[in-house]
Amino acid sequence: MTSAVPSYSYACIAPDRSGTSVYLVGVPVASEGRLEAYTVDLSNIDYPTATFLSNQTSAYYWSSAAPKACLPYAGSEDPANSPVMVMQFSPKSYFTNIYPNRTIDFPANFQSVGFLSPKLFSWTGAVGPLNWATTVANTSSPTTNSAWTGIRLNATSIVDSNRDFVISTYPVSNPLLSIGTYAAASDTPAQGYNVVFDNSGGGVIYTVVSSDSLLLTDRIVSLSSPQPVDMGGIKLTTNAITATMNSVGYILDKATDGSTVMYSISPGKSNKLQRVAVPGNVPTFFSNIVATAMGAKVIVYGSSVSGAPSFNSFDTVSGSWSGPGLVKPASYTPPDSSSGNGSGSDSSKTPIGAIIGGVVGGLVVLALVAFLYIRHRRKTTHAGPAAAVVPAHNGYEDPSKMHNPAAAPLMAQNYALQQQEQAMAQNKMQAYHMQPNPYTSQPPPPPPQQHLQLQPQPQDQYVSHSLNHIPVQYQSTPPVIFQPQTQEPYTYTPPTIIPSPPPQQPTFFQPQNLSPDQTYVQSGYIPPTNASSPHTPSTQAYTPTHSSTTAGNPQYIAPSTGDGYAA
Repeated sequence: MTSAVPSYSYACIAPDRSGTSVYLVGVPVASEGRLEAYTVDLSNIDYPTATFLSNQTSAYYWSSAAPKACLPYAGSEDPANSPVMVMQFSPKSYFTNIYPNRTIDFPANFQSVGFLSPKLFSWTGAVGPLNWATTVANTSSPTTNSAWTGIRLNATSIVDSNRDFVISTYPVSNPLLSIGTYAAASDTPAQGYNVVFDNSGGGVIYTVVSSDSLLLTDRIVSLSSPQPVDMGGIKLTTNAITATMNSVGYILDKATDGSTVMYSISPGKSNKLQRVAVPGNVPTFFSNIVATAMGAKVIVYGSSVSGAPSFNSFDTVSGSWSGPGLVKPASYTPPDSSSGNGSGSDSSKTPIGAIIGGVVGGLVVLALVAFLYIRHRRKTTHAGPAAAVVPAHNGYEDPSKMHNPAAAPLMAQNYALQQQEQAMAQNKMQAYHMQPNPYTSQPPPPPPQQHLQLQPQPQDQYVSHSLNHIPVQYQSTPPVIFQPQTQEPYTYTPPTIIPSPPPQQPTFFQPQNLSPDQTYVQSGYIPPTNASSPHTPSTQAYTPTHSSTTAGNPQYIAPSTGDGYAA
C-alpha cells in the first residue's frame, strides 16, 4: 500500500536492489521510539510514492532526536535478501539490519562506546557482507589518546561486528567533516581512503587498509600515508554532508544564498577538492537534508520546517538536478581566477595590463623619490651651518666628512680641521655661559618624568595559536616633550666659611633606552578550564541501564580482554 512520503527530523536513505527505489528510515516525533522503514519509488521523482516496509518500537533503543546513517549491501555478491544496515549515533548509538522480507534484527551496540555523528563516519571498505569504516567515538582511548576508531560491520550477522581504537595514524581531534571512498573487492584486505577536513579550512587524505582477521593477528583498520587536500580556495561549513559513490566522494553544502552547492574528490586519483559545475537550477539546502549514491546519481531527501518532504536527484553524467523545488543559484566566481575557463584572449590581456600598470607605477615612485631627495638636499645646503664660513670657491662640504678628516680630500683637510677647532671653541664658550653656578640658588627640579613602559592591552578573545602569533597591542602613551626650566638672573655670591652642601647635578632629559636588547615580559594566556571538548570524557560515555545478563538481550557486549567478536 502506497502513501505520502513521511517526514523525519533525522532520517537516512540507501538504495535498494531495484536501482529506482531507496530505503527511507526514521523515527517520527509523534511516535517516539518507533523505528520505521519505507521503500520509496523514485521513477517519477516529482511524485515519489512510499511503501511501508516494517517497524520496530523501543524507546530504549531508538530516538527521533538522534542522527542516523544507512549503509546498503555493497558486497560483490548481492543476495536476494540483502539487508540495509541502519546506524544511530549519539545520544543513543545502536545499529541493526533491515531486510527486504520485512525482518529487522534486534539492535546491537558496543559496550560503553557511542559514535558522535554521521558527518564523522567514513565508509572505507566493502568485501562480501563486511563493511569497514572509521569514525569518532564519544570517548577517547587511554592507549591511543584519540577518539578515532575503526569499525568492521557484518551486514548479515551484526553480532559479529567489531571495533578497534588502534588505527596506526590518527586524524585531528576536532574534525569538521569526514568522508570515505573505497573500491569494492571480492577478497581482503579491503582498500580505500579517508578524507578528514578540519575547522581551519584544510583537509588530509589517508590511505586505508582493512582486514577481516582477528585482533590478535591484525588490526581492523589501518590509516597511513597522510597527504594534504588541495582545497582550491573552498571553505566548507558546518552544514556540509557527504555521499560516497565507491571511489568518489561527494560533499553537499549550503551556499550563501541558501541553495545547495556540491563538491567532489577522488583521493585515489587526485588530492584536489573541486566544485561540481551545475549549469541549471539546484535544490534548496534544508537543515535535515541527507544523501546517498544510487548508481551514477546522488539522491537527497529533506524538507523545510513547515513544508512536505521531497526528493531530488543529481545526475553525475549530465551534471543536472531534477525534482521539485529547484531554485536558481547565485552566480559563482571560482576562488582561483587564473585557472578558470576564460578564453585565451582574456587570459592574455590581463597580464599585459598588469605589467603596464606596474611599470607606470614604478616610474611614478622613482620620480617622486628623486624629487624629494633633490628638495631635501637643497634645504640642507641653504640651512647648513658651514655655509656661512666656508669660502665660495670651496663649495659645500659633507658634514659627515667634516668630522672625519681622513675621508675629506687631502687639500681640504687642514681647512676643515681649522674650522672644526673654531667650532669647538665656540661650543665650549657657549657651554661655559650655560653652566649653572653651584653657589647660586638652583632652579626647581623638573617634574618627574613619566616612565614609558610598554603595557600590553588585555586580549578581547583568545586565539588558538601559539603565543608568538597572538597579536599584542600596546597602550598609546603621549610623547614626553622636554620643557626647559626658567632660570633666575645670574648673581655672584662670595664663598662663606660655612661649608655648602655638595653641588647638585642639573637634571637633563634622558630618553628611554630603546636598545634591541631590552626585553619585556608578557603573561601568556591561560584558556579557561571549562572549555568544551569535542569528545565526551569516558566517565560521561553512554552506559545502558539494563542488565547485560537479561535473557534475549540483543546488545553487543565486548569481552573484558579487548574488542573481540561478540558472542
